[in-house]
Formats: sequence, structure tokens, C-alpha cells
Amino acid sequence: MRKVYQADVYVAVHRSPVWRDKANFIIKSCLGQKDGRNEWEQLWALDLGDRRFLLCCIPFFSFDLALGDEVETDGNFVVQRVTKTSGQYTFRIWFGDSTHIGIREEVLQQMKGLSAELEWSSENLLAISVSAEQAQQVADYLYAEQDARKLIYETGRTVCNPRGQPLKREEAET
Repeated sequence: MRKVYQADVYVAVHRSPVWRDKANFIIKSCLGQKDGRNEWEQLWALDLGDRRFLLCCIPFFSFDLALGDEVETDGNFVVQRVTKTSGQYTFRIWFGDSTHIGIREEVLQQMKGLSAELEWSSENLLAISVSAEQAQQVADYLYAEQDARKLIYETGRTVCNPRGQPLKREEAET
């Protein structure tokens, strides 16, 4: 099936993109298919001209995209490829199955100390963007918290070895 936007399909939205003040355009990323229909994530971006955009939000579901990446779209403003990477790493945390009281606050405090950018999709799904220099420290921390069954996490890249299991979109919405 072609990656064609249909008005009655699922679209993940960003209510509070971290760089909202820089953004002047919304582009789309195809997340794949469910029940024969494409699903999408809207991405806030800065229009750089010639169908090139700077990502101004932390992807909740799209893989291999990060805050600050420069991307190219097709004529329908669907992301086709990354033209320049930002060097940022994306992590996504699912708190929905946690019985550990205070884990959200613990994670927020830890990320504050690393100057991480944070964006909430829902009360249970948090996207984090950190520099390459801090990515391993964040991964190690999240792995330990996941191992203690306090949270579930994944990385935003398919090319590296994520220690956490990918979240299903249905799980992340609740």
C-alpha cells in the first residue's frame, strides 16, 4: 500500500512540542499499516525550503528520527529521509504498567540532571531527547529501571540494539 494520507486513519499528535517556538510547519511520518490502512505521526518542524525541514519535536512512535534532524519530504510532506542528523538520541518510556510509586518523578529528576529535552504524549508515555555524549548514560539508567520492573523503555533507533522492547501504539495511548 502506498503511503497516502487518509483523513479517517490514526494520527499521533504532539500537543506540546519541545521547540514549538521554532516550528512553522507540520509534516507527517508513516508508522506502517493496521487493518490495511496507514497510520501516521504528525511532526512539528521548521520549513527550510525545497521540502527540507528541521524536526522540532521528539518522535513518539517514528523510528530513526530525532529532535533537530533535518529531513526531506515528498510533495505531500511525508518524511522520506534524514538529510542531516542532529546527533540527538531518542528514548521513549512507558509508565502504564508500573506499580512503583514515584517513578515518574525519579525519571524526571534524573533527566533534569542530564539537561534532557522531554515531551509527554500521554500521562504514561514520555519521549526523551539527549545528546550522543549522554545517550549511553541514559540507556544504562533506563535499562536498570526496566530490569527492576519500574518502567518499560525503547530507543528511537532501529539501527542500534535497544535493550527495551518496542511499545505497541495501543499500549502507549492509555
